[in-house]
Amino acid sequence: MALKSKFKVPELSGIPWGARKSRSPKAKIPWAAPKEKHSTERKSAPEHKLALLAEGQLAETQALQLLERHGLKLLARNHRCRCGEIDLIMAQGNTAVIVEVRLRNNSRHGSALESISAHKQARVSRCAKLWWVQQGQRKFTHLRFDVVALENGTEPQWVQNAWQISN
Repeated sequence: MALKSKFKVPELSGIPWGARKSRSPKAKIPWAAPKEKHSTERKSAPEHKLALLAEGQLAETQALQLLERHGLKLLARNHRCRCGEIDLIMAQGNTAVIVEVRLRNNSRHGSALESISAHKQARVSRCAKLWWVQQGQRKFTHLRFDVVALENGTEPQWVQNAWQISN
């Protein structure tokens, strides 16, 4: 037995907003050049930026080799999170080591170690805190921040416990 509703259901074709009004075309400016349509192709990075990225990857590889020679084990490389990026996350016993790798080809703007500002330390610290909460505290009891500085093709300089985390 079907129940009859006391309300009428209107048909969809009779809805006043069912048919959209067409917009009038935009006025054309005769002296303006037509805009280029956006292509779906990604533009490649300029060659100098690709070269800098390759240098940075090479510096991280050199730092990784140095740290592995001293007995540290790689956990993650280029760990990205919403706060930023950690170059290397290493393990040394029960200590997780957060490593910032800095490269300087010339010293016009200071050394590689001087280039790590308080802002950069805070960004790496925030990212490390997030990693620690998500993964680190289950495996490690300590967290340390190290820096590996590479300058002008010289031997890498490893600074252990470069800064302390602040709450």
